[in-house]
Amino acid sequence: MTKLKGVFFDIGSTLVMGPNLSPNKEIALMINRPEVDADAIGKVIMVKEFRGPSDVIKHITSLDIDDPRAVESGIAKLWDRQEKDAIEISGATQSVVSLKQMGLRLGLISDIWVPYYESVKRACPAIIEAVDSATLSFKEGLKKPDTLLFKRALLSLDLAPDEAVMVGDSYSSDIEPAMKIGMTTIWVLSRPEREIDSIINVIYGKSQKPDYIVGNISNLLQLNIWR
Repeated sequence: MTKLKGVFFDIGSTLVMGPNLSPNKEIALMINRPEVDADAIGKVIMVKEFRGPSDVIKHITSLDIDDPRAVESGIAKLWDRQEKDAIEISGATQSVVSLKQMGLRLGLISDIWVPYYESVKRACPAIIEAVDSATLSFKEGLKKPDTLLFKRALLSLDLAPDEAVMVGDSYSSDIEPAMKIGMTTIWVLSRPEREIDSIINVIYGKSQKPDYIVGNISNLLQLNIWR
């Protein structure tokens, strides 16, 4: 086995917890049009480096909003809340810092929008300080599971796929694309109720099994992969 040199982390539900409802789902509810779903909103808000709520509304006007001012007001409140919403998952900082102390290069790969990343920086300053790169959807202009995002992350730390580990909670967004390009994978089942279909597919051999599975980021250091 090639010696591991780097570790990449997803952010949401891997390192931090936030609201049960994603921002794109909240905005879709504000717009309240059946033809405008959360995925369409996500393809806008997660891939642009917005300066503020008014900037967001400019980019979603093409979605034919009935009352743009009301939606902008709602987005402003959401933006403000999302700048404070992230809460570190117990053990996240310890896990990341410990791997850094082992001499591993560390990076983030995340679908995230501007205000929530600000919240993550406030909630987990030691993690942000420890990582060597952050490959974020709003900076890169594309979302997971696009493997190009993972390739850019590897390039940012000068790593080959077989030298790196991907740690994430979503099979479809984190684990599957990482496996496709040859990375080692650690599936963090922090929200198993949201991964039921993927869990079933792995159990019955319909989907490739990750290299490792843990219940929480705090279990990460117990794996023999680091020894």
